[in-house]
Amino acid sequence: MGRKIKHYSSGYQIRRKKQRRLIESVVFGLLLVFLVFVGYAGARALNEMRLEQQTNESSVTQSENSLPDNSSSSMEGSSLPPSDTDTEGESESEETVSGSENNSKAEALYTEYGDAEGWYEPVKENLFTLYGAAAAAYIPLPDIPKSADTEPLQAMTMPLETALSADAVTGFLDSIDTEKYNAVVIPLKDSDGMIYYATGASLAYSCGAVSNQQVDLETVITAIKSRGLKPVASIYSLHDHTAAHTSYGTSYFWMNDGSTTWLDAKVINGGQPWMNPYCSATIDYLTAIASELDQAGFVDLIVYGNQYPDSTLQQKLGLGETGGVSTTDQLQAVLQAMQQAAPGLRVVPAYQGACYTEGVNTQVYTATPNVFTFTPSAPIIGSDLSILDLVTAEVSTLMPVIDSEEMIDGLTSRGITSYILQ
Repeated sequence: MGRKIKHYSSGYQIRRKKQRRLIESVVFGLLLVFLVFVGYAGARALNEMRLEQQTNESSVTQSENSLPDNSSSSMEGSSLPPSDTDTEGESESEETVSGSENNSKAEALYTEYGDAEGWYEPVKENLFTLYGAAAAAYIPLPDIPKSADTEPLQAMTMPLETALSADAVTGFLDSIDTEKYNAVVIPLKDSDGMIYYATGASLAYSCGAVSNQQVDLETVITAIKSRGLKPVASIYSLHDHTAAHTSYGTSYFWMNDGSTTWLDAKVINGGQPWMNPYCSATIDYLTAIASELDQAGFVDLIVYGNQYPDSTLQQKLGLGETGGVSTTDQLQAVLQAMQQAAPGLRVVPAYQGACYTEGVNTQVYTATPNVFTFTPSAPIIGSDLSILDLVTAEVSTLMPVIDSEEMIDGLTSRGITSYILQ
């Protein structure tokens, strides 16, 4: 009888457990090594991204500091426009330094949050979505003064370079065909806000807007009148990059924060401030200029740039206190104030001709000039007479701005007798 061989299952089980533990240890070790590797790689990548961001911010700051900024440089040493009664002293110097630092911080804040690269789509349908929509229909403002000059204006613009030279002025006037023109336009304030005559407006000196080159108004006006022509001045109003700044109480606010100057682009991209029509200091400045030109002897005043900025940063533009006045009405109010301050002038607003098309550029003008009651107006059409086919305003109220004398016959055929050759 053979022997029975007994198999002890416990021995096999122990052996299997040892093998399983070994495999689990190897797997755990590999997993641990993988996690350590992933963590190290992630930390290294994060550190590299942080260093790259710091480098970029440093280079941007250096670029901004190296670029000239007329509006900022004009503020250095003065946080507020000085009044006639200001006295120099230690306390004033401390406030000045503090104001400059605040302005610098404000501009830095803007460049940190501003973005002119179009990371969002600007709201073209309504510029003031965040701060109140423009009125759907314009309600005429009361007591708009009647124009002092009611005759047709057939004007030729004298180049600024010519107006600065007495000899050049004489030659220019002698060349004018008095059968086609009855007036001469002298440009005295450009789109940057620089003024080219001896103004008495204190803000112009505070912000550095008075040019070293100045037109002798008395001499030029006398020469124009001596030839039986009407002297006309032209200026840019709200399109002003020099007198616009929160320090002067004349500009838009960044995100309506009440202290930071809004720019139409980032500083490194050439961003510029604009004058805010809701600011009383803006109105005071423009009315002072209009009054001076009236007293100087000009008959008409062509006002360019009486508009809101057209910028990809529209959604961050703050109007400040509006008093419930619509954006359309406020543009009218600027013209009205200038007309009231200069009763001897005929104030004529000039607008891009394209805005006479319904729905075009309404974010800039808030309404087409067709519904503006402030007349006459001067659509800037250049050489495109087809724009006039879209105008519903009375032709007697239009003074188109053209760029060629050849356009005069086309205007006459449309019954338009006034024009300005730019």
